[in-house]
Amino acid sequence: MNLQERLERERQHGKVIIATEENNWGWKTPAGQIRWKRRFNYLAQALPNADGQVLEVGAGSGTFTVGLADVYSNLMAIDISEDLINIARTRAPSAQFAAMDAHNLEVPDNSFDAIIGCSVLHHLDWNLALQGFYHKLKPGGVVRFSEPNLLNPQIFIQKTIPPIKKRLGDSPDEYAFTAWQIRRSLKRAGFSRITVTPYEFLHPSVPEKWIDAVIKLETLISKTFLKQIGGSLLIEAFKL
Repeated sequence: MNLQERLERERQHGKVIIATEENNWGWKTPAGQIRWKRRFNYLAQALPNADGQVLEVGAGSGTFTVGLADVYSNLMAIDISEDLINIARTRAPSAQFAAMDAHNLEVPDNSFDAIIGCSVLHHLDWNLALQGFYHKLKPGGVVRFSEPNLLNPQIFIQKTIPPIKKRLGDSPDEYAFTAWQIRRSLKRAGFSRITVTPYEFLHPSVPEKWIDAVIKLETLISKTFLKQIGGSLLIEAFKL
């Protein structure tokens, strides 16, 4: 697959995101707000020291940047779409922004203490991107991502059937991966202390009156083998 053609399709996808006001992700629903908070907390706790150099990959229109900029005093946020980055700048003016290809980061090696992102690796050639992230991290640096889990039945259908993918607002090239696939990719890139945790059965469309019940059900499921098909994966790995 031609990488430059793929990047151009992702730039065009940025226009779709703007036109739909990110409604396909459901962040504005009561359940969606809880889902946002879960991901934000995970990314915001990547470092014990908020003064570290942090790179947010796939920042989009600043959905998470707006909160992360209040946590990390040295935050750089990138996205392939300049249109999205221009919106993000207005939402999080204290962060540094750049329209940049995540496969080829235009920064010196050993630049960051943490590289983080939400639902971005599955838009990339993640093997290539992770190799680059490894070199751009300082020794002891960490990557943290929240990504869709291919083992989840809904995610599998959404990412593998093109008409459904298009209807739900996905970009043509995005896919997803399993926990063991991303562990293998991280290990090949050089990372150590790799942790990949499936989580979440709370869908953004869950009515507000049912949220408490679903969260209780999540807690029960997390203690069984069914946790492996949670909708998302929490990913952490270190450059030692």
